Amino acid sequence: MPLHQQQAAFEDALQEWSRVLGSEYVVTDDETLQASATATFKTSQNIPAILRPATREQVQECVRIAVRFGTPVYPISSGFNWGYGSRVPVSKGCALLDLGRMDRILDFSEDLGYVTVEPGVTQQKLLNFLEQQGSRLWLDATGSTPRSSLIGNTVERGFGHTPYGDHFANCCGLEVVLPNGDCVDTGFTRFPNAQAGSVYRWGVGPTIDGLFSQSNLGIITRMTIWLMPAPEYFQAYFFRCEEDSGLEGIIDSLRQLRMNNTIRSVTYRQRL
Repeated sequence: MPLHQQQAAFEDALQEWSRVLGSEYVVTDDETLQASATATFKTSQNIPAILRPATREQVQECVRIAVRFGTPVYPISSGFNWGYGSRVPVSKGCALLDLGRMDRILDFSEDLGYVTVEPGVTQQKLLNFLEQQGSRLWLDATGSTPRSSLIGNTVERGFGHTPYGDHFANCCGLEVVLPNGDCVDTGFTRFPNAQAGSVYRWGVGPTIDGLFSQSNLGIITRMTIWLMPAPEYFQAYFFRCEEDSGLEGIIDSLRQLRMNNTIRSVTYRQRL
């Protein structure tokens, strides 16, 4: 498509997005766009607009409009998952689909140890919620900022430091907007009023959750995350290896401790 036709199509898409979201939630001012195109690493991508839906239905409409006018969108949850990229799209000319306004905690069970959230729910918001509830449950936090999105980190296969450290292994019940604007629910959540939807990830038949982890096959607008009962005792540990030649022995020792379940959390190496 010639450049002038692409620009005309984009202007038409902006009008449609403004109709769906309200003009105040379609951002095109240069200062905000420039800030959103800036990361902790060198970037060259331009962001022509930022869309800020508040509901799953608005996300669906934004996607349908993008398809109709051939304008790519790049979804983010909070844009603060440092270490897993940032809010900057991977290619030029993508409208940023910022899901930060979708910040509701939809369901919670102290007895069953789960919480169901939207993409804008951050580590800090869930921590505050659990404290207000007087909960004895822990979220498995990352080493990132408290402003990091729970869903954003989970779908990027982020990790934490408790036995629930593999975040994508401890979630279920995804609600996903597909590239054509349709919506799919995974596991038992696809059945109305399913009682097992928040505690059993497999459901019946093939499981498709992994299709939406580190992929562009859909936009996750809801997820259930499993929480950990506060243990009687928890100890974090750190140690330093001065020479690379010492890593082999350390790895062998840690492997035995992991296999016999002495170490139950994620272990990782950080070069200093």
